Amino acid sequence: IILASSSPYRKAQLQQLGVQFTTQSPDIDESKLEGESPRKLTLRLAKQKAQKILKQHPEATIIGSDQVCSLAGEIFGKPLTASKALAQLQLFSGQCVEFFTALYVTSQSSNQLRHIDVTQVYFRNLNTAEIKRYISRDQPLDCAGGFKVESLGLSLFSAVKSSDPSALMGLPLIKLAEFLRTSGHQVP
Repeated sequence: IILASSSPYRKAQLQQLGVQFTTQSPDIDESKLEGESPRKLTLRLAKQKAQKILKQHPEATIIGSDQVCSLAGEIFGKPLTASKALAQLQLFSGQCVEFFTALYVTSQSSNQLRHIDVTQVYFRNLNTAEIKRYISRDQPLDCAGGFKVESLGLSLFSAVKSSDPSALMGLPLIKLAEFLRTSGHQVP
């Protein structure tokens, strides 16, 4: 099993399933195509990541995943700077933001298994001082949406709606466990 990702968050999540795996960064162009919806973008990227690594390791089962953050159809990436994180979180204040998390599992000997989880995150009304405190404490600059749900990011929400709570961290583990079992791997 190879996780086609350089994300330490996805790696930590996959470790929860207790399967042996390695990681490999697929280094693909993650640019949005003209007119591409968040749903289509995230699935295309997850598929491209998995297929690139499968070409290098045709004997392996490859896991590709991607996540896109969207508010009213506009896509938001990883903020990368504190000022961009502040601007994003100010915009998200009091809003429902959708996170599309795609999963694509493939190997030479099995079908391509794909899934998209849509998580709705309801942000409470946030003031600038608390956003700045949050960013300073959690440093969520490399996370879609500008927060870490596995850490203090939960304090920014009033509610979360999802069929798989792990998807918001970047890897939908419920569906992934099902896909790995379907692919012949033992997952407790």
